[in-house]
Amino acid sequence: MKFLVLITTFLLAASAFGQHLVYEGESGIGKGKHIVFIANDHEYRSEQTNPALAKILAKHHGFKCTVLFGIDKYGNISNGAKNLPGMEALKDADMLFFFTRFMNLPDDQVQHLVDYFERGGPAVAVRTSTHCFNGQQGKWAKFNFNYKGEDYHGGLGKQIFGNTWDKKEGQSHYGSNHSMGCTITAVTSAKQHPIMSGVSEIHAYSGAYKSQPPADATPLVEVQVLETFGPSDKAHPDRPIVNAGWTRDSYTAPSGTKKTARTAYFSFGASEDLIDKDCRRLLVNSILWAGGWESAIKPDLNVDIVGGFNPSPYMTGGFYYQNVKPADLAAWDSEVMTGVLAGTDDPKKAGRSVRILKNRPELKAKLAEKYPELYGPNAKLTTPEKKKKKKK
Repeated sequence: MKFLVLITTFLLAASAFGQHLVYEGESGIGKGKHIVFIANDHEYRSEQTNPALAKILAKHHGFKCTVLFGIDKYGNISNGAKNLPGMEALKDADMLFFFTRFMNLPDDQVQHLVDYFERGGPAVAVRTSTHCFNGQQGKWAKFNFNYKGEDYHGGLGKQIFGNTWDKKEGQSHYGSNHSMGCTITAVTSAKQHPIMSGVSEIHAYSGAYKSQPPADATPLVEVQVLETFGPSDKAHPDRPIVNAGWTRDSYTAPSGTKKTARTAYFSFGASEDLIDKDCRRLLVNSILWAGGWESAIKPDLNVDIVGGFNPSPYMTGGFYYQNVKPADLAAWDSEVMTGVLAGTDDPKKAGRSVRILKNRPELKAKLAEKYPELYGPNAKLTTPEKKKKKKK
């Protein structure tokens, strides 16, 4: 038995090819079907969300799940990197799960994404994927979130998923990160939608976006901002309910051609959100629906975490796990993720963590044990003052 476990672990590790992961399901509703997960954002821990979901769909339901990451020059997972190896996996993908932010990639890597959408591939996207490209030059500059040209207005995020980062036309922040959690529920008209099967109230820690669904969308879920970070019934009086996700039956491919294909978008999905079982269920159901496999959706479908899951707080430039290679996550019992959290030993960044740790006492206690001078009871953590702009 131990020999078989060792062989299985070896095969999983070998399938990672050093720069991406392949979880091979054995049996179930996904047998013979391939899902590609793209994780490359700067803030909300897509590098944790995506492998956690991939392991659920592979182990419990038999899908082949390939997880692609931004990778640095040392072969480590690097959120927001300008290198996303393994994109050729999209050639035979049946489904795409997309969690990105402000990417800037080589043309040959982007081309695989272009080819996928030109053949009308289905996709589910979360959080910052609406503003998935920024600073892209040359051939695919029109994919940038702020592209104003009429040939692909709003970039790839708006044309495929229906929105971009734009306060007037798209979306913007609607709460305060790290202090206001939110409750997500089905829109009344969508309670019988297959995606909502078995899904009750969701609590998300990622903070709310104010999203404006496109005209051709079917609204699915809505969000109520809370006065608390954790679950409660204390709705914020100044934040009325707004939309938090929708589905579409078509999109505009990069060539400008309209494609009939299912997509779903949700304005949450940070790794901490997956602590909530109903959030995991909604995302798994969405993947099944978009892939055309809604007949397999059941209210009690297994969405239990596979192996360990240790999500870290979202933050740009800190609180991500350092020096983690894709192969470190290859085994079924591997943890997503563990190791050293970036920036936690830096006195300058420790001050920035005040708001982040205030509502995460367990993490603060662990850091206090390791770095008492920075996080212990006698430490004086203060948020750096913002420099006042001089009036012209």
